[in-house]
Amino acid sequence: MKLLIAVLSLAITAPAFAHGPTPRKTDEAVVVKAAPDAVWAKIAEPCGIAKWHPEVKACEAVDDKTANLTLQNGGKIQQQIDELDVANKTLSYRLGGEIALEALPVSSLTGRIKVEADGGNAKVSWMARYYRFDTGNEPPEGQDDETAQNAVDSFIKAGLAGLESSK
Repeated sequence: MKLLIAVLSLAITAPAFAHGPTPRKTDEAVVVKAAPDAVWAKIAEPCGIAKWHPEVKACEAVDDKTANLTLQNGGKIQQQIDELDVANKTLSYRLGGEIALEALPVSSLTGRIKVEADGGNAKVSWMARYYRFDTGNEPPEGQDDETAQNAVDSFIKAGLAGLESSK
């Protein structure tokens, strides 16, 4: 009987030790020395990201909500606009289709870019939630949480720096 209780206890608690990836989050902001409407116009422009993001080499609009981005490293990602809230200057998006490891080491990503007035300038906040590329319990190096976090942090920081320096 004690053996049966021990086996059942193990069977019940074992799933608690097995888990998939933990969602990650990157949340960055910068103040751009420009009017909020001018900064918003750059962000809201279809395929405008190719003009101000240094890691985006090219952008091809598929339709008014979908764009295929080619990155400087040759990787390709598809950006799908979930919501373009003009009144609140907020763009919500997700990466769609297959995400190539060399493009961005994530399995899924949703993000939001928001522009707010900050004096006479524009405060741009960029937040993303995502999962690492390999969603198994023990991902190989290069497909783990740290790699995903570093890549998304770098992509967002580069984009914000690009907005700061764009004319």
